[in-house]
Amino acid sequence: MPTRWRPALRAAIWGLAAFIAVAMLMPAQAIPQPGGSDKLHHMLAFGALSVPAAMLYPGRVLGVVLCVIVFGGALELIQPLTGRFAEGADLIADGIGALAGVGIGLMLNRILAARTGP
Repeated sequence: MPTRWRPALRAAIWGLAAFIAVAMLMPAQAIPQPGGSDKLHHMLAFGALSVPAAMLYPGRVLGVVLCVIVFGGALELIQPLTGRFAEGADLIADGIGALAGVGIGLMLNRILAARTGP
């Protein structure tokens, strides 16, 4: 991955983490209810967070997955303070999304390496 992309990947990680935190901690009545499964939304959100993290730290994918899951778990623990409910199934969905996102991030790194050369 080109070094010039590192700042953009870091910005993407922090921006996505902030967006996810706000979305998960807003009172339920204050946010629009998008269609589809809540678990699918968790998988997509935490998968999206994992993609730039895996691209930035390809040698530390286990750490990336664990950090993303711990982040999701922390948000689940805080949710009852905002009038929402913590669910273990949400945390499982977060983990599935994190694993999928890491896989996508690693594939993108390989594609970029093949296009840009050594």
